[in-house]
Amino acid sequence: MIALTFGMAAYAVNDAFVKLVAIELPFGQVLFLRGALSALIFVVAIAATVGSRHIFTAGKPMVMWRALFDALGTVFFIAALVNMKIADLSAVAMTSPLILTALAALTLGDRVGWRRWVAICVGLAGTLFIVKPTAATFDVWALAGLAAACFSAARDLATRRLDHTVPSLVVGLYGTVAVTLSGAAIGLTEQWLMPSVGQWTFIAIAAAFLGLGTYLVVHAFRGVEIAAVAPFRYTLLLWMGIAGYVGFGEVPDRWAIVGAVLIALSGLYALHREAVTRRELAAKAVPPA
Repeated sequence: MIALTFGMAAYAVNDAFVKLVAIELPFGQVLFLRGALSALIFVVAIAATVGSRHIFTAGKPMVMWRALFDALGTVFFIAALVNMKIADLSAVAMTSPLILTALAALTLGDRVGWRRWVAICVGLAGTLFIVKPTAATFDVWALAGLAAACFSAARDLATRRLDHTVPSLVVGLYGTVAVTLSGAAIGLTEQWLMPSVGQWTFIAIAAAFLGLGTYLVVHAFRGVEIAAVAPFRYTLLLWMGIAGYVGFGEVPDRWAIVGAVLIALSGLYALHREAVTRRELAAKAVPPA
């Protein structure tokens, strides 16, 4: 719970500094530079803790799938981040736990009752208050944020299926490398610029907090009761709201706030129902005295 809360705070700091830089530098260049610095941080941390030999023995299929989903989610998220209010984007991103619940039901056979399906539908409906699907107010970048949420859910689903012997730092490294490579690929279509000292500083700060956040989130979801930990993901709404206001003077409109509340409440209710279902199944598994 503590790891996930501080992981969300680290992500908010990272996103704020990335937006500051991505407004002035090409999108792919920012992804590549931040990713390269984050990867270097991960390599140093791995060498100092679990040992660098784990880097070359962790290339298992599920680790690779997780890295791919991480890269795709990051690309869509950063694209939306440059063009949306931070708080609005964070609300759309918070549909990820709801999407994760749906994916777990469809791919892993998890039991999902009608109440949680209703909660999923309500949460996704909450995104309409942010997307605003009318000709005058439609925000296409919110759809990019929703795509990022889908890939994030797929990434978390892959995280749940990881071999427990693979260190969290190594898992984070593979994801960071995938994001860096995606930035390099996008950069082939761009005209890169020489960053200023201030921009390099912002990129370095973003990289450090991205690495910290990635490690904390991976650590938070391994070997724990998901329903107990996952609600703390919604602290991101608070952290991102603070970052948007302090860094850019952004204040969400009333419809975006309504959408964010719907998404958060539906997500928390879905997690509550998951906990209730698990308790019921556990009770049935105990033989009578």
